[in-house]
Amino acid sequence: MQYSVQSKSQLAKLLASENLIVEHKKVQTASFDLKNRILSCPIWKDMSGEMYDLLLGHEVGHALETPEEGWHDAVTTGKSKFSKNFKHFLNVVEDARIEKKIKRKFPGIKPSFIKAYGQLIDRDFFGIKDQDVNALPFIDRLNLYTKGGYNLGIKFDNADESALLEAVEACESWEDVVEVTGAIFDYSKKEQQEESKLKQKATAGDSYGENDDYDYDESDNYSDYDYDESDDGDDSTND
Repeated sequence: MQYSVQSKSQLAKLLASENLIVEHKKVQTASFDLKNRILSCPIWKDMSGEMYDLLLGHEVGHALETPEEGWHDAVTTGKSKFSKNFKHFLNVVEDARIEKKIKRKFPGIKPSFIKAYGQLIDRDFFGIKDQDVNALPFIDRLNLYTKGGYNLGIKFDNADESALLEAVEACESWEDVVEVTGAIFDYSKKEQQEESKLKQKATAGDSYGENDDYDYDESDNYSDYDYDESDDGDDSTND
């Protein structure tokens, strides 16, 4: 390890312009507690300096940009008009926004992001080895693409997907994120319905009602190495 954990922790505080609490734990990935201002960083074997910069830089992005009240309201049952899966979709879009803005604010961190995501892909961190990435749901392809997967040959074949990708890349405010996430969620629901109909024709199985709630299958979720599976009221975001 050619870097000091203490120096990296101090760097996170400097980037965030506040005295964040930085903790190192044996957890799956990094996270940031918006309410208590605690940045949790995982202890990984053979973590490179670039990976450390990525994880800390990403969470500092949440510290600077993600509003505690807005996040809580959007993902808390009873306050969101969407299903329980909305939090996952919201996290994907917000991750893209905060990474864009942290790299804009601190251009020197961009090379670390590029190298670290390449290292994570080489380690098959996203679980896509031997998978056809273009057979994945739109939300998964979107997440891989925005998290440095530009060289994976990911395609957005129709006008709707291209427009949604452009909308994600254009997000500047939290309000933009919520609006775009709603549009993606609606599109993904239709995407799943169409897939179900095709399967029904092939298997003559049970009917699928067009009004059924979107049931995102997290067992096939390659997109979210940072997905927080805790209660919907949790005020933490994950890397």
